[in-house]
Amino acid sequence: MSDQIAEWLKRLDEILEHQQFESAEEAEAWIREHADNRSVDEFLADCAPPHTRIARVWQSAERAMNPAESVDRYREVLKLGQEFFASDIAAARHDPSLWQMEPARYHLHALFGLAACEEMQSQFDAAEEQYRAVLDLDPCDPLGAHEKIFGLCVMDGRLRDARTMLDAFSGESDSLHSYHRALLRFLEAADEAEQRYQQSGDIEAAASWHDDAANELLEKALDQNCHVARLMAHPRAFELDCPAEATPGSPAEAIMVLYASAHLWLSDFLALSWLLGGLKNHRSRTNDHEDEWQKILQLLGGEATDEERLEYLRNLEESLG
Repeated sequence: MSDQIAEWLKRLDEILEHQQFESAEEAEAWIREHADNRSVDEFLADCAPPHTRIARVWQSAERAMNPAESVDRYREVLKLGQEFFASDIAAARHDPSLWQMEPARYHLHALFGLAACEEMQSQFDAAEEQYRAVLDLDPCDPLGAHEKIFGLCVMDGRLRDARTMLDAFSGESDSLHSYHRALLRFLEAADEAEQRYQQSGDIEAAASWHDDAANELLEKALDQNCHVARLMAHPRAFELDCPAEATPGSPAEAIMVLYASAHLWLSDFLALSWLLGGLKNHRSRTNDHEDEWQKILQLLGGEATDEERLEYLRNLEESLG
């Protein structure tokens, strides 16, 4: 209880300092007026300085347990931004580097959060529009809006749009982008093979096609982080917690890539089979991170058996029709 009171007093001091009252009597009258019919927490939240309010509402949006609740709080962040920090937001629109500074950053992060919630609620068109708005505001894209747009395009079968988005960030060299490049080239090659079959009717050629460019891109991705592919077919991989950051090439980075891109691979059984075939034939050039990988396996209860993996893939194939 004493800790709670200390926290309340700290927040009250912050409010009083922001209001800059000229006397104790003036402060007391203001508190009585604004505390009427409010609980202590409601008073402290509603009367907090704008910088504090917008930060706390954004944090509550990030911690919310369901998308609908998050949406309401992200919208409140946007409302507070327009009400109290319109000049900061306007300045960031002219100088995107300012989006990384408070309070403008809350506006950009709230827009991204809204897009993510729309995506979780299967409102894909609205989500893509919102992600593109974020990308327009900050072309450097530290939040990764282009990665989200890429994924939505792939899931929708718009490979040309996916190619445009991926090529716009051709300078990105991390493992996620390497796996994206491999996947996209494979899907493009599969489409090209299908078109050739439609024209020729050659069943043998349709069943035996391969693409050197896609294979080279996959080999590069596996060289960067083979743990991504090793996790992709593990039936229990999603029991792992996703880390906030990781060393390039590490199993921790692989978990991050898994959570960011597994839906793209797992939605196309042919692409997943190609990935796993590439992994089977891949010879790792380094044993770096092997200790960390063994710890990951312990968390997963060991490597999946051939029977577990086969059942997992069979169920996946059946679910995809």
